Amino acid sequence: MKILSTLLFLIISLSANCQNPKTEFENFKLQDNKKIIWEKIFDRNLSKDSILNIISEHKSSQRFLNNIDLKDDSFSGLSNFIKISDLKGLPLAVHTDFNCFVRIDVKDNKYRVTINDIKFKPINLNYGMVGMNTNFTLEDIVVRNKHHEIRKNKTARKVLTNLNNDLLSIFNFKIKENKGW
Repeated sequence: MKILSTLLFLIISLSANCQNPKTEFENFKLQDNKKIIWEKIFDRNLSKDSILNIISEHKSSQRFLNNIDLKDDSFSGLSNFIKISDLKGLPLAVHTDFNCFVRIDVKDNKYRVTINDIKFKPINLNYGMVGMNTNFTLEDIVVRNKHHEIRKNKTARKVLTNLNNDLLSIFNFKIKENKGW
């Protein structure tokens, strides 16, 4: 009986710490209103002021973050447009530039980046007499229409994986070492 209860406790503990595959993938989470957010907490062994200075330096040097503003120990604003870096195997809807709303909250030793409202520029297509000029959001591509879950197909998962990799490389701010020479 002890073994069974220990095994049951272990299984429940492990399942509580796992991502829900229907509503979470990589650092993306599906909200109750069927909107996708990307959220990541970065740990740094630095003071709040040091982290704010590092983000300010990167903000001025990165085109994607030029439009975000500092207010009360957090940065927020609409990003500039950029493309996903690896487009191979992705749907046509994500082959254009995208922008999003960015919020960076800073505390001692860490900062949290939250991204929502990811929108892609319109695609202009002409097929004979029929033309299309449609905006796509990330939700259009990766959320199931009649269900509250992220699509399980390879295409949707690849879009999220590639976008996650790009966002990690943008927001994993590197500390410049001062070598004195």
